[in-house]
Amino acid sequence: MDHLSFRRLLSATTVTASLLSAVPAHAWTLQSIEQMRGITPTLVRTGSPVISKARSSVASHPSRRALRAAVARRNRRLSSISRSSASSSRSSVSSVSGVRDPYPDVSLGGRIVLLGGTSPVLGSVKAFSNTEPLRATTITVTLDTAVHSVDQLLIYDHDAWLLGSARLDSSVSGGKTYVLNLKTKNIVVPHREDYSFYIRAVLKNRDAGGVSAELLTAASVSLEGSGVWSNRSYTQSLTGTFSTHQIARSVITSIMNGGPTNEPLLSGSDREIGKFRFMGVRGDGSADLRLTELRFTLSQTGNVSLSNAEIIADGSSDRSSCTISSSTITCPLSASFGSLSSGPRRLTLLADIAISNTGNRASLQVSLNEPGTTTSAGAIQWTDGSTTFDWVGADAPVIRGTYYSY
Repeated sequence: MDHLSFRRLLSATTVTASLLSAVPAHAWTLQSIEQMRGITPTLVRTGSPVISKARSSVASHPSRRALRAAVARRNRRLSSISRSSASSSRSSVSSVSGVRDPYPDVSLGGRIVLLGGTSPVLGSVKAFSNTEPLRATTITVTLDTAVHSVDQLLIYDHDAWLLGSARLDSSVSGGKTYVLNLKTKNIVVPHREDYSFYIRAVLKNRDAGGVSAELLTAASVSLEGSGVWSNRSYTQSLTGTFSTHQIARSVITSIMNGGPTNEPLLSGSDREIGKFRFMGVRGDGSADLRLTELRFTLSQTGNVSLSNAEIIADGSSDRSSCTISSSTITCPLSASFGSLSSGPRRLTLLADIAISNTGNRASLQVSLNEPGTTTSAGAIQWTDGSTTFDWVGADAPVIRGTYYSY
């Protein structure tokens, strides 16, 4: 990499960090759009490591001192990688593929995965050899069920270096066994030390055979290899943690509080009690992305009562009635209210508010609490045009609205 390109990389990295830190705390955002669409950042080889090339224009140049510090850090890392490669008891993954995982989020948890994209982490496992160092020859991943949408499984080591792509083994019945051959690679599980790696799935697009609503989860992972000292053959069933994802043609990517954090609580008709902004992405041109029902959780203190709840969409004077039952406000949404296919949608919740005994403190807040799972319904129901989903794959609460207090 020449001097100018390296300066541009550092500058773009700084800009990216600034943008990420600017995301408001009162927002829920899914994994990157690039990951869901399967867009992998351009990779530039500079010896053993791989550096992600910045695609954005340069906003500013770092100081000479910052540049020298960055170069020093890079040289120290190159030196560390070189020393690691020289060890006979550890694998040198950088010399195997020279490709690193471009997606920084390696957390586990069920998510909605877009057809044609790369999934969040499907599973994380570890190997351990108590008798001698183990030279790995094969990694086998068996899914819980056959998933037509999976094109391949990417397997990365604990430092995010790509070990390789596991492909469907058609010789095994069931259509759910994926194998990565490592015989030509120097992958060694150290003696009496954990060796960890994790798995992502690359999905087909709809035209290539991807299917909405399929569940994606790994049932088991095994490793075969030979002993470095004895040349004895070994097969290990690996321990690990696995996530269950669901595949869709569209995905809700962000839900934000569209109003202020705090506001005064006022009695009256048609009072705003919450405003939320939804964003999403479609995986193919004929896919839909539409909210069909929202179930808000109402939290309140003091003598506050609500009635006649309605919801309105930005850019429209139409209203849709909601029902209030105890601490839940349920709002069915027609296509004109819930569509996200043409862009973000802001929905505002209104109600008549009555406050009695004003000597006591009163407050209210509405939230979308439950994200749901593949087996339990959450607060948000939506469709991708082929399947109706009742979960979004997020942490609870999904989003809290404005806090109104008297």
